[in-house]
Amino acid sequence: MQVSAIHDYQEDLDTILRFFSEEELIIEKYQKLGARNVRIVKIEETEDGFLVETQREVPANVPGMLKSLLGNYNTIKQSETWHWLEGDQLKCEMQVELIGVPAAITGQMLFSEPAAKLKSGPTTRNNVEMTISSSVPFIGSTLVSFICDDIKQQMQTEYAFLLEALPALLTE
Repeated sequence: MQVSAIHDYQEDLDTILRFFSEEELIIEKYQKLGARNVRIVKIEETEDGFLVETQREVPANVPGMLKSLLGNYNTIKQSETWHWLEGDQLKCEMQVELIGVPAAITGQMLFSEPAAKLKSGPTTRNNVEMTISSSVPFIGSTLVSFICDDIKQQMQTEYAFLLEALPALLTE
């Protein structure tokens, strides 16, 4: 099952990128989104971008039939590989592991700056696509549906946080 969203920002890509590449800002973002025990496992530069690996615990508001699988908090391990593309685009390929949960979550974000080409509209656009699957018989589809709904909510909450936090970052 897929989840997608388009997030438009008035800030430039370099400013937005700070919340995805700077340790202090990544931790602040996840904590403001309700995570606890946020840990940056790795941030390192690559030939054409950078890698970020994080681990955090997030609250799980789960339906009764999934409680035994998910519990009250879930540990998330997230790995992001960022690559600069032609046309000043930045692509993030991510893998998200919910420890102990029989589901596979992958996704990508594609950041671009359409205003530079169009002379109007948002300064930066982020196209987000996530794919969620589970091979568990019987409850797998319920699990995937729940995870998709949760991801949609988390994506919207993170977007709202960034819309509020980014202008303050510009005044530092």
